[in-house]
Amino acid sequence: MAISLDTTTVAQVERVLARDRIAMPLPEAISRRLGVESWMLTLGPDGELRAITVLADAIDPLAERPETRSAGPPLDRALPLPPKGVLARILGAPTATGRQLADLALRRDDPEIRGEAVRVAVDAMMHDPSLEKALLGALDTLDDGALAQALEGVAGDAAPGLVALVAERARGRPLGRRAAGVLTRFGTR
Repeated sequence: MAISLDTTTVAQVERVLARDRIAMPLPEAISRRLGVESWMLTLGPDGELRAITVLADAIDPLAERPETRSAGPPLDRALPLPPKGVLARILGAPTATGRQLADLALRRDDPEIRGEAVRVAVDAMMHDPSLEKALLGALDTLDDGALAQALEGVAGDAAPGLVALVAERARGRPLGRRAAGVLTRFGTR
């Protein structure tokens, strides 16, 4: 059995692949973007991409609910994005890894992008406590002051706002308490 992607999705994949072709071979770019290894492309006479067919035995039954995946490190898990949100448009995909979200939250200049990345990541942790636990475990080696300083080094002046957003969205949870502690350390050095 095979599943053919609709023309809108094919056009979206084509735009994203155009960016990826510079960095990696086409087969690798397609596999990364589709998240499957078994696929078939149909090219038109002009060499343009006309259709993408994903072979059904390559489809992961958990792909519809990526937040339930537990394989791999927490930062590499696929997390669902709001369907019409800014992150889905930027990444050209319905999901993003924790690594991608962290990069978008800490390194982008646009506050809308930063905010949505933080909201998606925190919401994912609220739905999957193992993600929250993994993040807090990774941060256990840093005290609140050192973590505030590290975040300022990466996110600059936006760091306090990002941490405040985490504290607000995760209020009453261990992540929210840790963020509130870090928030008090900004500007105290």
